[in-house]
Amino acid sequence: MTADQPGYDALADLYDRTFPDPFQTALERRAVDAFADMVLESRPDAGVVDVGCGTGGVSAHLAGRGLSVCGVDPSAGMLAVARRRHPQLTLRTDDARLVTVDLSRVGGVVARHSLIHVPPDEVREILVDWSARLSAGAVVLISTQAADEPGVHEFDHAVAKAWRWHPDALADAVVAAGFAEIWRTVSRADADHRFPDVHLAARRP
Repeated sequence: MTADQPGYDALADLYDRTFPDPFQTALERRAVDAFADMVLESRPDAGVVDVGCGTGGVSAHLAGRGLSVCGVDPSAGMLAVARRRHPQLTLRTDDARLVTVDLSRVGGVVARHSLIHVPPDEVREILVDWSARLSAGAVVLISTQAADEPGVHEFDHAVAKAWRWHPDALADAVVAAGFAEIWRTVSRADADHRFPDVHLAARRP
């Protein structure tokens, strides 16, 4: 996410009621836990940043794993819910550009379905910026709605303009930015997911 998110402001309480658990599947939870494991193994004293933290569920889960977490979101409404539900968390107003965060001191960045609202060329620029500012060994985990067709495709998201990425296109952007892909998972569309999902983990060499 970048800039203001008035759609999410208006729907924050409804979003919180609709998605009380940050994970809809065991695979989603396991992907985030695998990310946490990698950060704890490589830089256990470094914090992590949750980009587009929304109502704070993933940030709270990572904090429960023993990580120091900073959740960032451009939506004041979503942050208000996060502060109410998780008063122990460090939360701040920011977007995917992370201008308020010193990434040199961060061991990992997670962006679960938040970069979908950033135009693809801006996503590529943001990944390059993250790579330049993160220290060697830092881990990133990115998830998006996926496409079976090559490339990146705009889709009719209910809240804000959004794009879904073919897993190879996402991997190409991550690698071109200077990261080394570690693993990815792709899950198929089902009753709760209109599109496939991709989770991709990478490390800053």
